[in-house]
Amino acid sequence: MNYLKEINGFMRWLETSPLNPTTQALWFHLMDINNNCAWKDWFTVSNSRLYSRLGVVEKTMIDHRKLLIKHGRIEYKPKGKAAGSYRIISLENTASIAPVPDEEPEKPKEEEPTRQEDKPMNPNPFEFYESHFGGTLNTFNADKIGQFIDDHGEEKVLEIMKEAVQKDRKSINWVSAVLYRPINKGGKQDAKGNAGRSVSKNEGQSKVTPIFGTGRLRRNV
Repeated sequence: MNYLKEINGFMRWLETSPLNPTTQALWFHLMDINNNCAWKDWFTVSNSRLYSRLGVVEKTMIDHRKLLIKHGRIEYKPKGKAAGSYRIISLENTASIAPVPDEEPEKPKEEEPTRQEDKPMNPNPFEFYESHFGGTLNTFNADKIGQFIDDHGEEKVLEIMKEAVQKDRKSINWVSAVLYRPINKGGKQDAKGNAGRSVSKNEGQSKVTPIFGTGRLRRNV
């Protein structure tokens, strides 16, 4: 899927099929999320993540999702209380995309590699959870993973989730503890979650100072 061509196609499609600005915004947010998933045919995203992006209540987001489905721009598979799956219907090769006026015929050429071809496709944290942590991703855990990504980035979250699997600590709470554990003054994370402190070699030892001319020693504590 070509991001730029899809956006251009959507804008031209709107000329004959106008949509409410919030409905348009939902489509753009779904495109952005799918782009971060390396353009998967079906991708998972929670309701809370979408309505928080739009700045509306959940019911309003669902109403606009129905409009996108009705107009044939997306498909949606609900999963009960878990995050549902979305599929964006491509506009790149459809007849609804009108040619640009005075546009020169496109010469045959090799297309530049897409993100999907540039590098091996890695699972996103939501998919990694479902395939390695066991069980269907519910809304609560989906929201937490979404927050992890917002705070630390998708790559870091995926790294810690892989570490959890390697150490057989497959728990969202464990992932959260590692991501948010405090950092000590030396710039290193304390594995126990406590900020470290350095102890001098002679700490806790008393010092003895001679008192000259008296033959006695004075102890400094």
